[in-house]
Amino acid sequence: MSGWLPLIIILFAVALVLGPVMWMKPSQRDRRLADLRGRAAKSGMVVQMKALPAALGKGTAAVYYSRWADSRRLQLGWILELQRVEHEMHFAGRWDWRNGRAAPQPAWEPLRQMLDQLPKDACAISAHHIGLGVQWQEGGGDGAFQALENALGEFRPTIEEAIRQPKPREAERE
Repeated sequence: MSGWLPLIIILFAVALVLGPVMWMKPSQRDRRLADLRGRAAKSGMVVQMKALPAALGKGTAAVYYSRWADSRRLQLGWILELQRVEHEMHFAGRWDWRNGRAAPQPAWEPLRQMLDQLPKDACAISAHHIGLGVQWQEGGGDGAFQALENALGEFRPTIEEAIRQPKPREAERE
């Protein structure tokens, strides 16, 4: 039995060293998310973690922002969120404005078109000082990321101009 004692001590010591190292090793999901967020950063997007819309419960999801080309005079602060149920009073099916604060009406049609092109697990669209953001739960892999990137690339410029307040002189002429 005394011959086994050093072997047991060595195995225990190795387990003490390897255990925390293996615990700190990123999972496959963590590596996939880091890759997605790295690709987003390379394409000029900003990624931030935000709380899920109230209708989806507790937790967080990433918001991918496409930066504004010109952030002057934009009407910001509105958020279009996924709701629990579809209703005809909502903006579009299961999508409605947070706290009743809607985007300017010229942006409504591009927003409706954008909703059709977003990944299935998208849960919010927001106009923030950083840019136009889409919150999604990062499922669906490369195809979903490509859909998100294409939707932001296609609709951000149109929505940006639709939410821009006219210059003071232009407003006086109307």
